[in-house]
Amino acid sequence: MSHTGFGVVPAFAIKRPEVFNFQISNLQIEILTTLLRLCPIAPETWYNRQEDLEFGLSRRWMIEARDEWLEFNFHQFENDINLFPNFRIPIEDPDHGTVSIHFVGLFSKKHDAVPIIFMHGWPGSFLEFRPMLRLLTQRFTPETLPYHIIVPSIPGYGLSSSGNLENELTLDQAPRLMHQLMMELGFGTGYVAQGGDVGSNLAGQMSARFEECKAYHLNFLGPEPGDDLSTVQSPTSEEREQMERGKNFAFSGSAYVFEHGFRPATIGHCIASSPIALLAWIGEKYVHWTDPLHRLSIQTILELTTLYWLTETFPRSLYPYRHLAPVLASGDSLSISKSTIKPFGYAAYPFECVLMPKAWAHQVYPNLIQYSRQDKGGHFAALEQPEIFLDDVLRFVELVRSRGIFV
Repeated sequence: MSHTGFGVVPAFAIKRPEVFNFQISNLQIEILTTLLRLCPIAPETWYNRQEDLEFGLSRRWMIEARDEWLEFNFHQFENDINLFPNFRIPIEDPDHGTVSIHFVGLFSKKHDAVPIIFMHGWPGSFLEFRPMLRLLTQRFTPETLPYHIIVPSIPGYGLSSSGNLENELTLDQAPRLMHQLMMELGFGTGYVAQGGDVGSNLAGQMSARFEECKAYHLNFLGPEPGDDLSTVQSPTSEEREQMERGKNFAFSGSAYVFEHGFRPATIGHCIASSPIALLAWIGEKYVHWTDPLHRLSIQTILELTTLYWLTETFPRSLYPYRHLAPVLASGDSLSISKSTIKPFGYAAYPFECVLMPKAWAHQVYPNLIQYSRQDKGGHFAALEQPEIFLDDVLRFVELVRSRGIFV
């Protein structure tokens, strides 16, 4: 079922985005499937015989995923993406010239609809929000939808471009492009920014830098340098357990950050050279960073990996780590600019890599109006638990609306 009725761009848009239809060529399919047949799986070792993820993905998992990938229905994947209204819009940027930004849009016909931008991270894409989009189209019609839903491919990822190659794309510039997207769509009276992982960085910066960003919601948050926690109560036993997991992650699960941040060219060449390499590198994250009781299917992981391969995303997606790697190497954590005045919501998922305990969050963010402690889900919350994720965000938006922020 097509949801094109949600694709009517409001008349007040400053710039009209062009409708985009995702297409996979026969040549792309032939190249990918040929490489899958020719690329070897690593020889059996003691490490890749282990199934507990301590050393990464097992050889058995890789063979099973490779075999399933060879049976992948590319045209069904293409059709599934095109079920929702896709657009591209040129954004003018002082450092990068014209940047083509892709987004999925569910536009409301209600005059008081609240615009919300949902931003993914690495190794994510707009595909993470497809289950959420399905829920919205099941619950609402274009006439009853209380929100304008904007789900972009963030700059340098997926179906968005990276800007010109004369300048490095940075974490300071990407929020500017996302904000300008919302301005071009006519949401100058205000919008809500939502994000996880890299998207949490973008949303936080947008809240601090742009007046039109009226509120923000994150599902990725941790203590930062300068946070004064000297007088705050201790975390609960449950929070301490998750924080210990976070410490273990920093010790044994963050090697990729340093490779991405210090040698992006080298790792870019390596991973872009083989779909098997790409599957191993990002597939591990989709297994290891998720709730072990609610794992993603191999089919879902293959869809996410296929988009990365077809759009040559991996080498373009490493710029966020140029900021993060030096900070982590020094033993510190990344400081992200966020508003401490505008309404802020945070959802803590039990299998996320980092956690901000409730008492700590309220101490650091006096503007925190909603703290949600979920009982399942991990790093890819919108993909793993779409109903929980969506309900939490919409509850926050309605709380913001009740305060007269949007009139």
